[in-house]
Amino acid sequence: MGLAVAALLLAGCSSSSSSAPTVVPEPPATSAPAPAPSSDPCPDGSYLITELEGRGEAAQVGKGRGGNITADFDSGTFTLSSDGSVPTKLDLGPASGEMRFKGQIVGAYEGEPDALRLTTKRADGDVSVKAFGITRSRSLGGLADQLIGQGVTAQVTCDDTAGKAVVVLPNASLTLTKQ
Repeated sequence: MGLAVAALLLAGCSSSSSSAPTVVPEPPATSAPAPAPSSDPCPDGSYLITELEGRGEAAQVGKGRGGNITADFDSGTFTLSSDGSVPTKLDLGPASGEMRFKGQIVGAYEGEPDALRLTTKRADGDVSVKAFGITRSRSLGGLADQLIGQGVTAQVTCDDTAGKAVVVLPNASLTLTKQ
């Protein structure tokens, strides 16, 4: 449309003696290809947690990037796991730190992506945060209770084309990248 408008404006400024207006046909509309439908419903699949942000009761976690925490959603069961070998870099406002997640949180999920119900079944291992020269650890059970407990409703948005999903929990937001 913009090309056609520009062509009409240029045609109106030409020195042609013809009294008939010049009409430039508009090129056919092209549309972006529709995103390929996912073979799995949102959020089913294997992901890497690439970003996280603490909210509410977990706001002290700040924002984090990187690490090797995986999130697997498979037929109503989710698993968050890592061997702790790669830390998540944390931005804690005036300082930075790192978080190591070692172990797994396993739970159940059901419902539609905009109101996905998550429930923790078990958690093994620990999570440690090193910042300000201090290291603090807590069990993954304690983290699971803070983030999910015995039931929270999350909003999940999946973008199959970009291979990403965002999970918004009451106390955290997780950005996931498909593996």
